[in-house]
Amino acid sequence: MKTRYVTDWWLVGIIIAAFFLRVFRIESLTEFLGDQGRTMLVMRDFLGSGIIPLAGPSTLSGHNLGPLFYYLLIPGYIGGPVGMSVWMAVLGVTAVFILYEALRRMFGVWPARLSALLWVTSPLIVISDRVIWEPNLVPLFAVLFAYLLYIAHVRSSRLIWAAIGAVVSILVQLHYPNIFFAGLTGIYLLGSVGIRRRSFSDAAQAGMWWIAGFLVLSLPFIVYEFTIGFADITGIGSIMLGNNAAMPGKRVMVGHVVDYAFRVFGKSLPFMKLSFSPWLISAWIVFVLLYPSKKNIFFSLWFFGGLVAMARYTGVVYDHYLYFLTPVPFFIIGSVLGSVKKPPWSAIVTVTVILLCVVQLMKTDVLSGGHNDIPRTRAAVAEMKAIAGVRPFSFTLVGSRSFSDLHYRYYMKVTDLNPVPVTDAGYPLFMLVCDDRDCPDVADITAIPELPVLCFEGHCSEFYPTLPLRKEWAYQRDAWVSVNGNTLGRIYVFERR
Repeated sequence: MKTRYVTDWWLVGIIIAAFFLRVFRIESLTEFLGDQGRTMLVMRDFLGSGIIPLAGPSTLSGHNLGPLFYYLLIPGYIGGPVGMSVWMAVLGVTAVFILYEALRRMFGVWPARLSALLWVTSPLIVISDRVIWEPNLVPLFAVLFAYLLYIAHVRSSRLIWAAIGAVVSILVQLHYPNIFFAGLTGIYLLGSVGIRRRSFSDAAQAGMWWIAGFLVLSLPFIVYEFTIGFADITGIGSIMLGNNAAMPGKRVMVGHVVDYAFRVFGKSLPFMKLSFSPWLISAWIVFVLLYPSKKNIFFSLWFFGGLVAMARYTGVVYDHYLYFLTPVPFFIIGSVLGSVKKPPWSAIVTVTVILLCVVQLMKTDVLSGGHNDIPRTRAAVAEMKAIAGVRPFSFTLVGSRSFSDLHYRYYMKVTDLNPVPVTDAGYPLFMLVCDDRDCPDVADITAIPELPVLCFEGHCSEFYPTLPLRKEWAYQRDAWVSVNGNTLGRIYVFERR
């Protein structure tokens, strides 16, 4: 007897919509700044020169992450920055598929469709899914973690537990705070012994396979860390544990929890405001009390455990620190939708969610002009090469959204253009590149006595050097950076006095 496969046209439409929103005009809409230039330089050395990276990107504290981010980008390298951005978008679409499949198995087809649509049309997720940056892959693997853990809950196997460990290794190498998932796994295994009456030996065996999967994918990074005395791991551990820093008070921590919940929910719901956050938290708590399923309890542990862990952190919590919580609101929405089965409420909820998706769709950037980072950087480097000719020169950026100039250095390396370090002496030509459409007037530029030089190293120092512009350099001319008749930047050319 043949098995009959039925195509889920809703899923097909959701995947097509997700791909379109992320890939349409991607060259103009994706961000390509210093972090992306750094990644492309590493990938060029990796795949062009055979220099295998054993350490990943550096964090704000100067510690290196694991190298798996670079390995994951291999399929997109052939297309340059645009191809890499498309590959990031493909991985973002993969997250949509996994989320849909996880929700379908947990709560049914309609909750899966509606929650996946909210994910597909989320303006913040659409934007981040295009950008070549390691934290942007965290939601994908967080969803995969939840999906595999559910599969292990239904049908435990050694392979599944090894895969879960491997996924957590990827998450930790993308961002250190994702070690939270190791704790979440441990809580699940301990809970399975008590709640599911699983034998301790079975839970221990599952844990051993989890550790095996984790260590296998962590091996390149462990080798690297061994050579430097595990300086990155111990350093970041000290920061995460808040050594020599006082813990926030209870009132401050509650404020942080409300703020972080607002930021996380803001990715799933339009019109989100900080004042809504306590109400949504309270509503979920009431829902869990009414429907105390194992899934709802697990999502609560993930959500509130993550919020409290970040609230205890004494440093600045940037939005990407919370990416490990991105999937939770969508699982919560799926659970709530799964509980609404009787008409007319099911129809009302469905129409409401679809309207929310329409509102989110209108807020996406697909019809905006975009920053045009890739066309501007590529054209500016070509213009700089024409201006410099064979003369030694150096450069820096002004008006840039970036903290470094590595996006320019990537295109310079591709075109065999080699600037002199800006702090060297004797080079005759200096170019100041306006990395934006809105550029200063020449009079404003020439009036600058000491010009701050944007980071010109692989890793920025605490303070940028300065250039005595007015004293040592004479303005000669400027050149506009244009692509297809659109002005995207400006280059101010100076010669040494």
